[in-house]
Amino acid sequence: MMLRMGLPDLVGGGPLQVSSQRLSEGVYDRLVTDIRTGVLRPGDPLRDRDVAEHLGVSRTPVREAIQRLERAGLLDVWPGRQTKVRELGGDDTTRLYEYFGELCAMHVRFGMGRAGDPDVDCEPVHKAARGLAETDEAAWADAFVGFMEKVAACDVSVRGRLLEDHLPLMSIVLRRAPEIAGDRLQLSADLNSAVERGETDAATDAIRALFGLDG
Repeated sequence: MMLRMGLPDLVGGGPLQVSSQRLSEGVYDRLVTDIRTGVLRPGDPLRDRDVAEHLGVSRTPVREAIQRLERAGLLDVWPGRQTKVRELGGDDTTRLYEYFGELCAMHVRFGMGRAGDPDVDCEPVHKAARGLAETDEAAWADAFVGFMEKVAACDVSVRGRLLEDHLPLMSIVLRRAPEIAGDRLQLSADLNSAVERGETDAATDAIRALFGLDG
């Protein structure tokens, strides 16, 4: 049950069972899940005191998590006043959709460039690409974000962590994905084929086409 005047019931519920060093990360992950799944909706208020009480932690890790969520573009924060889940207008969504298309194409190019590294296990990326190729329109956004999560996890550099920070906002933007010139499911199949063959340029082109970008 959503409580419009207070804090919604968060996914999972109850205090966080993590070490003190990871409290901020745990709070961040919980709030990201709630935003991505719609438990916390655009415009919902987010009070550090309420979150801290609900999760059984101090307000310090909650504030750290909120700062990270603001940097990731998921929250609007007015210091000393209020914090709300960000509401995206139509123009915001369009611009971000183009941005994420460029970002994903770049990271796929980086990721495939490391495919020959014996220390890099690319099988999760290949598996996620196959899953994307087999999905339907209703599940496409989640499947694509899942694919990019594996791309990010495969890159242990700072780039991978930066991509991870962008994925929650991207998942929200993709819920309102605009129409594109090509068939999104066929383009996803093309992406999978390119990943399987190790064809970096073809994979990059498929990503750009998925986001309606010029070649």
